[in-house]
This record gives sequence, C-alpha cells and structure tokens, in this order.
Amino acid sequence: MLVRRTNTFPHLTLLQRRFGTMTAGNWGGLFESPAPAATGRWAPAMDVIEQEDQILLRAELPGLTEEDVEITLEDNKLTLKGEKTFQHDASDGHYRRIESGYGSFRRVFTLPTAVDQEHIDAQFRNGVLVISLPKAEQAKPKKIEVTVN
Repeated sequence: MLVRRTNTFPHLTLLQRRFGTMTAGNWGGLFESPAPAATGRWAPAMDVIEQEDQILLRAELPGLTEEDVEITLEDNKLTLKGEKTFQHDASDGHYRRIESGYGSFRRVFTLPTAVDQEHIDAQFRNGVLVISLPKAEQAKPKKIEVTVN
C-alpha cells in the first residue's frame, strides 16, 4: 500500500513564517541566523535580554565547555559557533531513541550600533554562556529636567 504524506496544515507553516518575519523587525535585525526550529538542525537555545545599560545574550550549551565554543566579532556581527559531539559508549547498549541534539552550530547576531564593542564580555558557567554587550553612552537613557517659567 502506498501512503502519501501531505502537509495537512499548509496555512500554519505560512503563518509561522510571517510571524517570524514580523517579530524579527522588532529587534532591529538582531538575529541574522534563523532559530534552530526553523532549520531542523541543532543549535543552542538563545535568550536576548535588554537592560538599561546592556544587552545580554544567553546561550544554553549543555555538555559543552568554553573550548568548544568560538565567539567572533566582525563588521558589527557577533558570531557564536561550535560543535556538540555525540557521546556514545559501546557499553551503553542499543539506542532505541535519541532526543538530545548534537552537531555543529553557527548563530550570527547583527549588533545595534549603540553597543560598546570594546567592553563586550563572555562568561561560561554550568553549561550557560552569557555574553554581555554594554550599551554605548549615547544609547543609555538620559533624564531631561523640565523647567517651568
């Protein structure tokens, strides 16, 4: 018997694509590379947190060390890349299911021009990489006093 697979929800795929495009604009193009779910490949989950004086990028990298990850900055683009290898021991037995992700990844973020690139900092602790992008002075909010005559 021949079984044909069809996309039962073609409109859902289109809606997901349009929503992704719409929300990407709100971050001013911060995300250059697509989210992992969009590519079908493994990539670390990323959080972007904007604070008053900095932007934080937080990447979940379970099973990796700082030696497994490379961070580069070129032409106002921050690139995070690395590889998570599949750990297999013959004494483990026969795998019936593998849900953990592994493989190489590459994420690119276009930085806002108001980031102090000389003071970017990265800390790796307990499988979480946190990259701190301090805002340049001109990007920080300033309080303006209003005088009444």
